[in-house]
Amino acid sequence: MKNYSFRKRLYRILYLLFGVTLAGLIGYSAFFSYSMQQRTYKDVRQLLSLYNEETSKDLKSVDYYLMELKNYSTEVATTATLESINGHYSSILRISQMFEFNLRSFPSIKGMYAYFPKSNTWVGYSNTAESQKTFQPFLKNQFQNEEILGYIEDANGLKWIPYNYENKTYLVKTFMYDNSMIGAWTDLNTLSSSLTSLDDMEAVIIFTDKEGNVISIESPSSVAKDMAANLAEQKYQLRLPLKKSLNGSSEITVDSKRYMVTTQELDYCDYYITAMIPMKIISQSVNTFWRYALLFMILILIVFGIVVYFFNKLVGGTMKMLTSMNNAIMSGDMDHRIDVTDERCDEVLEVATTYNSMVDHIQKLKLDVYEERIHKKNFQLFFLKSQVAPHFLINCLNMITYLADGTKENTAILRRMIETLSKHLRYTLSTSEHVPLSKELEYLDNYVELTKIRFPGCITYEKDIDEMAPSAEVFPLILIMFMENAFKFNLIMGEELIVKVSANVYLKNDEKRLHISHVDSGEGFSEEFLEQFNNDQYILIADKDGNHVGIKNVVSRLRLYYDESAVMKLSNEPGMGARIDLDIPYVEYQKPKDEKTTMKGIIS
Repeated sequence: MKNYSFRKRLYRILYLLFGVTLAGLIGYSAFFSYSMQQRTYKDVRQLLSLYNEETSKDLKSVDYYLMELKNYSTEVATTATLESINGHYSSILRISQMFEFNLRSFPSIKGMYAYFPKSNTWVGYSNTAESQKTFQPFLKNQFQNEEILGYIEDANGLKWIPYNYENKTYLVKTFMYDNSMIGAWTDLNTLSSSLTSLDDMEAVIIFTDKEGNVISIESPSSVAKDMAANLAEQKYQLRLPLKKSLNGSSEITVDSKRYMVTTQELDYCDYYITAMIPMKIISQSVNTFWRYALLFMILILIVFGIVVYFFNKLVGGTMKMLTSMNNAIMSGDMDHRIDVTDERCDEVLEVATTYNSMVDHIQKLKLDVYEERIHKKNFQLFFLKSQVAPHFLINCLNMITYLADGTKENTAILRRMIETLSKHLRYTLSTSEHVPLSKELEYLDNYVELTKIRFPGCITYEKDIDEMAPSAEVFPLILIMFMENAFKFNLIMGEELIVKVSANVYLKNDEKRLHISHVDSGEGFSEEFLEQFNNDQYILIADKDGNHVGIKNVVSRLRLYYDESAVMKLSNEPGMGARIDLDIPYVEYQKPKDEKTTMKGIIS
């Protein structure tokens, strides 16, 4: 019979329960999303139906008023019989005032009018200056058209007739009597403004004819103004699924955006009103559901973790011990020991004791190897340090030989050079592993001073050091390599060489770091060398003539001191020459307790 693992079987059952729960949540999410869409459709459809009833009711009251106006207004009846209004301006004024007064009772109406063809007299009033100045003259001109008059006469107050004027759709109701035409007008924007309850859904309201052609696009919500403007640009290409959206929820995609479409037929005109709601608004409820579902899944994971924990504690004690042994060996944790204080099982005690003895032996071997590596590292550092500027020392000795001619002028220069060189050699031959940056900069000043003696008037040396940088701990001779290269390849008698050194301390990921830059005005690095160095600086190999040995030494020392936490970058500074940037962890220098104070100078 095949063996099995009780732990694995338990884990499989738990994973299966977790997978079933996750699948159930995904399925319920799909059902919840569908239910929310259907619910939103029903709510919007009910709202549009209520809007249709209320708006039709409001417009019907306007009809009653217009019909009564002919029967009960003597001013209208009198003006209708006149062939000229000369001497009857007071009647015209009273009709206009009557319209102004009664228009306040009909908020969905933009204006009212009376037209008397016998005297070609128009009397109207609008609650907006735009309609007062522009639309009324347009409407009067329409009444001069025999075809339109015939259409109005056929309708004669039965329905609101649409007129398109200046990118707006107006609805006009006209009652024709003997020698008079009395009516009112409004626009689709005013009629749709009552749908403010759709603001939160960012809905766009669209009026269409029976064929689905878009008549007008309105937006009661200020949030949806841009969306309405975008749809208006595609007005003539937009086709809405009227029949489908009349009977149930339907979707339409415009510019890769999905909308839910709900349509209601209007009673007061031959149009349909459609509400387009972005699907992202509807899905917000689903997103809320998923947030709670995520919390539920986290709770399940916590319960899962608790079950596994107690199972391992109660059943898997021995397996846990063996696993910890294996993990410790694989990770190289030689400090790990198995506690057998409370263990009573002989077999387990034997395994644990053998493991502890083995780890003790490995740790001893590891310490031996570590000490050997320390000795090797110190030897490498000493070797690298011994390579610092031997040819510079030779040049200085040659210069001293040249100056030792006994003349008074050369003797003063010789004295100055020997004093500076003594400080230079004391620092170079120091055995300190770490120094403050201030001491390194002082050493750099001595080096520049020596070189200025050899090349008078040729070197301009500038420093920009912030207040925290001098106390930073660095390894000795970290900067001399760069200055030596700058002088070696760029310093020519009679020509100025500018060298700038800066250092500052900054924070990166809550860790202080020291940034040092060295810039000269020489020819700079070649593109080939920059590409080779910046691609893989740690395997850089100096050329056959020994060039770039200093840079290679600095890179090697950086790696030995800081491992991978140090960064060195070479580039060419615009308007100058070579630029070298060092970025290392900032450690404040602490003077060693056993460090002795040496004599300050050889020659006084």
